[in-house]
Amino acid sequence: MDGFVDQALARRFESFEARTAAELTALRAKEHPGSGAETLERAGATCAWFAPESVLSHVFGFGLDGPTRSPDLDAIEDFYRGKGDRRVQVELSPFARRDALSLLRDRGYGITGFEQLMVLALEQAPAPRPPLPGVVVRTVEPKEHDLWVRVAGEGFFAPDGVPLALAGVFELTHRLPGTTALLAWVGDEPAAAAAVCVQEDIAAFFSAATLERFRGSGAHSALLDARVAIALAAGARWASAGAMPGSQSQHNMERRGFRVAYTRPVMVRAV
Repeated sequence: MDGFVDQALARRFESFEARTAAELTALRAKEHPGSGAETLERAGATCAWFAPESVLSHVFGFGLDGPTRSPDLDAIEDFYRGKGDRRVQVELSPFARRDALSLLRDRGYGITGFEQLMVLALEQAPAPRPPLPGVVVRTVEPKEHDLWVRVAGEGFFAPDGVPLALAGVFELTHRLPGTTALLAWVGDEPAAAAAVCVQEDIAAFFSAATLERFRGSGAHSALLDARVAIALAAGARWASAGAMPGSQSQHNMERRGFRVAYTRPVMVRAV
């Protein structure tokens, strides 16, 4: 990837994720008023609480916007404690300020995992490959939203079903502003699901999952190419996606031109 991800661009990627988490949380709060879904903004960080143990219930953008002091972290921890959580999770940008790092260290936060931010400079995107015979990608129509949710859930988590961490998330992702949900069909069967959200000049790729019996069919690659085309048509300059280090998702994206921009440690402390 020739496009250099510096501190300013990294802040934009982190802000994008924080904003979409806040938008999803607001959607849940509107549709489920008794859920407790809520967002706290503190010292430039976005603290989302979507549901118990949800993948969205953590701190975004910590330590990126001015100094972070002990009372700020007190308020953040009180926010999650008030929701009944027993821990606070921070996905920390490597560009976070040193005072924020010191504060987390002194409070006893530890690293429990890592997430890669994969980035593609769209002007350098490889030309799309012709889809394999029988593979067609289509935008999801309103009447197909339940089908998209089912394919995404089964593609990720069959046979166990969607875990608590993602409960309720797939049902709302297609409603984010600027989002296009897609299904890849093999013949007359839905084989894979994915989505892309374009805001300003950044396109976030997410929710890509293929049903087990269709893996290797070319459906995943077709969805990647379709999302690159959508992002370019919308005027985006950058595409981004999260991936676990060494995962198949990372491998697939690297084949399409994505590269690791940086790695975020996941910091957790019991409260």
